[in-house]
Amino acid sequence: MHIDMGSMLPKEPASRRITGDTQFMFQFYKPCIQYYAPSPQISVFMRQMRLQNSLIVALHGCPLLFGNFSIKPDSSIYLEYTPDKPNLPTVEFQNISVTYAEMKSGGFSYSLAKRHQLDMAIPDGAITKTFDKPMLMIKISYLADGGVAIFNMSNHVAFDGNAIFSFIAHWAKCNSRPQSQLIADLPAELESYETSMVTNTSNVPTHGPIEISVDASMTPQELILQTTKSVDPEDIRACVFEISTEKVSQLKQLVIDSGVLRQGEYVSSNSVLTAFIAQCVAKANTEGQIYDVGNWTVFQSLDMRRPMGLPLGGLGSPIILAEYQAPLNEVMDFGKLPELARNVRKTVDRYSKEYLQNSMDWMNATYRQMASSGVVEPWRHFWFTALNTNRRAVGVSCMNRIPVYEADFGAGRPSMARSFNPRPNYVIVFPGPPSQQESLHLYVTLEVSAMQALCADSQWSQRCKLISDF
Repeated sequence: MHIDMGSMLPKEPASRRITGDTQFMFQFYKPCIQYYAPSPQISVFMRQMRLQNSLIVALHGCPLLFGNFSIKPDSSIYLEYTPDKPNLPTVEFQNISVTYAEMKSGGFSYSLAKRHQLDMAIPDGAITKTFDKPMLMIKISYLADGGVAIFNMSNHVAFDGNAIFSFIAHWAKCNSRPQSQLIADLPAELESYETSMVTNTSNVPTHGPIEISVDASMTPQELILQTTKSVDPEDIRACVFEISTEKVSQLKQLVIDSGVLRQGEYVSSNSVLTAFIAQCVAKANTEGQIYDVGNWTVFQSLDMRRPMGLPLGGLGSPIILAEYQAPLNEVMDFGKLPELARNVRKTVDRYSKEYLQNSMDWMNATYRQMASSGVVEPWRHFWFTALNTNRRAVGVSCMNRIPVYEADFGAGRPSMARSFNPRPNYVIVFPGPPSQQESLHLYVTLEVSAMQALCADSQWSQRCKLISDF
């Protein structure tokens, strides 16, 4: 049901431009379920009325969570909130017969949660003139043995993972306070200020970056078909693996000890992990006969704000998929891991402020030209080149610092969180749960024969443990 904000509905309008950077290309809803182990404190701090009241307080400071997409005459898109036309978030509560113990014994798999209706139907996130879905949807399930599962999903165009988990943590902070002191300071990730990459320069690049593709000659549906490998859903397997931070540190030390780094060079743990995952996934796809033998594109998500010197707070992270064209021997030979890790790290340096600004200038100029030429829904004609699943490409998004486990409503932090990753060959890295703080969870989706090859790979199985199927 829609949340009744009453007098707590934000009084001032708010607005944020969506089509000024790459965020508009993430037109989907991202779900997650956070599990809380049975505790006597749950009946005190996580009862329905208290959670409802604190949610209203938390939402009061986040007007754009009540926003609607507004398409302007020039086809630019804004997320706008006006008090007289709020797009109210929804929240549902239910008591359910499944127990926390059953969910734990099933590895907290997303499919098990779905079977017991702990989730919600995930809507299409594509922006249209008639878009009428809430930006935020929540479902709270009280499990039979006293545990709690909190499902949330938000529109990724407006709120990325860091922003939405920051909101859930903010809500929890409000809830854990005495009822007379519910209001908590808003974290920087939820501030409404805009990080704009739109410039008015007349020096527009004539060629776009390799990372972003555009095509106005086909319909959005035709583009999806052209950039998506045709695979029977039954031939897809999604798994969650665990790798310890100690294993990642050992891989990093292997790279350092190899002598491949030149004076002044370094590698980050994320670069090493990206290289390791890329090697194993590319090799698995080749051995599983999913793709022909050849070179691979290795990509990683890069927040553009830091190299461009822009504020790091605010809703949404404008990203680019930093690409490295890896030769066959680098992705197929574990002995070449140090070289691949070095090259993955060096690739990040290519994304200078000038390069990124030129990329955004080209994208915005192309967008304006398409809109003025009468292209319908120009925002649905751009895509990240590396996400074309017909290509040999493997990517990693390191989200291991987002506050997935910071939401303590007063009964302790979540003991486990689960999402799912439907995109093959694009691995999402989440932090591990509080009980395994020195671990990371890898969300991997592959075609079945490739997943079989990955699980049989000695380098992978020495370091990564399968903890759950979808």
